[in-house]
Order: sequence, then C-alpha cells, then structure tokens
Amino acid sequence: MRRSILAVAGAALAAVAGRADAQPTAVTSDGVGDPEASAGDAAQADPTFGPVIEIEDIVVVGNHATAAGVVERALPFARGDVIRAGDPRLARARWKLLALGFFRDVDVALAKGSARGRVIVRVTVAERGTIALNRLWFGTSALAPWWLGADLSERNLLGTGLHVGGALAYVDAGAVAGGRAQWSGELRLADPALGRSRWGLHGAISAHRGSEPYRATGPAGTSAPEDLRAFTYARVGGRLGATWAATPLTALSADLRVEAIDAAPPTDPVRTYPDGTRRVLDLGLVPGASRVTTVALSMVHDARPDPALPHEGQRAEVLFELGAAPGDYDFAALLARYDRFWPLTSRHALGLRAAGGVVLGDAPRFDRIHLGDVNRMMSPRVLGMTTALAAPPDLLGTANAEAVYGQYGGNLVAEYVYRWWRGPDRIYGGDLFIAVGAWGLRSDDAQPGAGPPIDLVVDVGLRVDTELGVFEFSLANALGRVPRW
Repeated sequence: MRRSILAVAGAALAAVAGRADAQPTAVTSDGVGDPEASAGDAAQADPTFGPVIEIEDIVVVGNHATAAGVVERALPFARGDVIRAGDPRLARARWKLLALGFFRDVDVALAKGSARGRVIVRVTVAERGTIALNRLWFGTSALAPWWLGADLSERNLLGTGLHVGGALAYVDAGAVAGGRAQWSGELRLADPALGRSRWGLHGAISAHRGSEPYRATGPAGTSAPEDLRAFTYARVGGRLGATWAATPLTALSADLRVEAIDAAPPTDPVRTYPDGTRRVLDLGLVPGASRVTTVALSMVHDARPDPALPHEGQRAEVLFELGAAPGDYDFAALLARYDRFWPLTSRHALGLRAAGGVVLGDAPRFDRIHLGDVNRMMSPRVLGMTTALAAPPDLLGTANAEAVYGQYGGNLVAEYVYRWWRGPDRIYGGDLFIAVGAWGLRSDDAQPGAGPPIDLVVDVGLRVDTELGVFEFSLANALGRVPRW
C-alpha cells in the first residue's frame, strides 16, 4: 500500500477498485431520491427530523452474484431498528454500498410497510464485474531484456464479500555483472466488514527473488550494462492489519509487517565518475540475513462520486510507518497523497494531484522513495523489483541524472480532463487528459554538484473504465515501458 500512495495517477494500465457511475443520491423522508444531494448533505441529515418509523423489512433487488446478506451487512441499520425519517444512516446507506466496489449504481428507497409507522427499505443495485486487473506490467530496458507481470483481485468471492487477490511478475536477466533473473509474488485476503460491524481484517504474504542494480562507473545517469553492478537478495514476508470505517467515506487502518531478507551487497560499494571522483554508496541492505519489523497507521478519505474517472470530489491518504526492534532497520516513514477535481462543465474538469513523503533513519532499500514513485515518465518498480536504471528527462537542467532512491520525494501535477463518453455496457467510459507538473527526489548522499532536486513531468493520454478495471494509454505509460537506452 505504501508505494501506491506515491505512485502517480498515470501508473501504467492501473485498475481502480470500485466506482459509482451516478451522482450520489440521498434518501429523503418520503423515500424519493434527491439527485442533487451530495455526500455532505447526507452527512448533515437531522436525526431528530421526521416521524418515528420502524424498519419492518429490507429487500435487495438486482443482486445476481452478491448474496443479499452481504448487502444487508454493509447497511448502517437493520430490521427492527426504530429511527426517524431524517436519520442520516438512511442517506449514508448508498455510499456504504458503493464503497464495497461491487456495484455500478445503488438506489435506496422507502416503501410503506404492513402498518402505520412501519417501512420497507428497498435496495436496488446494479452489479459490476468484481474481478479487477489492478496492475499489468510489461516492458524492456537496457537493464532487463523484458519483464511481465499482473495483479488480479476478486472483490466479492462467490458473493460473500471477501476480497482475494494476487500478483506475480518475472524480470529477465540482463548483461549486468552480478545480476540474475527476478521473480516476485503476493497473495492477499481481506474481509472488509466483520459481521455487521465497522471493523475489517486484511492480510498478505509475499516472496521475492531479486537482483538490485546500481551504478559503479561511467558518466552520470549511465545505464550501459558495463557501467552497472548488481547484487542478489531474497525476501519473504507477511502483513496483517485491521480497518475501521470511521464514516462511510473514511477508513482508518493499523498494520503489522514482518519480513526476512537475505542479501549479498558488496562490502565497500563505490561510485567512480570519469573525472576520478569517488562516492561511497549506501545500498540500504544489511549483508546476510536481516529482518524488517514495522507497524503502520493509515487513513483514507474518498469523497469522489466516480473514483474510476473522477471529475469532482477529493481523495486524501496518509500513512505513517515505524520500523524498530526486533527488526534490524530503525526508520520512520510519512507518506501522503491528495487528489482534488473541480468540474468546469458537464464534460470538462480540472484536477490537482499532490503526493510526497519523507523516510528517515536506516530504512531498507525497498522502503525508500523510488524515482518511479514520483515521476510517471520513468519505469516503476514491479512488486519491488527494479526493471530499469535510465536517467530521468532533464527538462530544467538540474543535473539529477543519478536520482534513483531518496529519503525525500514528491510531485505536484495539474490535470485537465475531458469526458469523452459514458456507457452502460462493459466499457463504462473514457476520458482524455493532459497533465503537467513537477517532481522532486533527494537523497542524503546525493551526487556532488547536483542541482536543486526538482524537474518537470508531462503526460497526455486516454483513460478507459471497463468491467475489468481502468486502463491508461499515455505518453508517460509508453516511456516507462521502453525507457531511454
């Protein structure tokens, strides 16, 4: 999760879990949906307004693959509850169901019951495909002849509401001394709502067999195999955490991560430049066997009516992670991301995306901020594996060709979005976009003489929302898959 915070929205062929095609609809006291009501209006509903009513029954319609019990479990009320017609839980019900990611649209209405003062809650859902292609990795570079991988998830296993996911990737070996072929895999399982409570549980296990490259000789930014060296490592670990739904739009999580690493970095790694300048490198891993133990706290707030192709609303995410004993790495990381979109007309919108973080202390190499996390024009890491070592485009002449990992990094990107089409079928819609912004990445052991750690990023392309996920075809996408040789 922590990498996704810094990964820019242009991540190649990313799939977004969950969406809401229609504008949020609040349930009024007479059971008629108000299409102009927003999430904020719903949250401000008066629990003391309206007559007292008893929920006699809950009827779920349109749930062909999802068990009715899963829908009822997500509702903030139950049969037999006595509430007022203005209770905010009625308005929040739609948002709670959309947050599951199982449905394209949800309508909640009230109907007369068997006696005066009794009502029947009718929940009508339009299901979407729950199998999602979260990520698809492929490409070629001077470092790796080719790489291929995918991340898939089932967000509603057999209609039970359980989330099951997994990822697998392979990176072919190049001609770098000390390198080898790499592979990585991960399995995930989550129950987002235990019983009818606000609590959820999630966990994952992962394994990696990798080869981490670094520049040893040659000019700044070189990616020639003869100038590179690599060392091998293996990682096996797991994560276990709990989530609490503070509101229909906000979730808090706490996680424990334990990981075992076996690495073989050189004892005295040195970077030698053509003028004879030498710099001692910090490769960020303890030789031999070591452990990583961390605890993390995070918060996600998502108030976008359409998370897949956003045109309005905001999303904020903050993560704090602390590594300490009994692990061998003492560090602290604070990462954050904020997205905000403003609609100009029904088809045009402006967006602002900001992400950044700081990693202090003796963090392992994989937990540091990577160039691909802050610059969407560069190859991202694939399940933690490095696939390319190309220098970023130097648009401002800031001489940041050596940037790969850093303790401080972030980006700020402005985006123009044009709503091309929307549809009810398996291809739900498409947006054209243009993005311009700045990124920065700084390390405590930066190259001597390096300029200010900032440069520009530009992107243009098409996002398409499908039943399988969101696919992005863009300039940065292509550059990241075939980085400069």
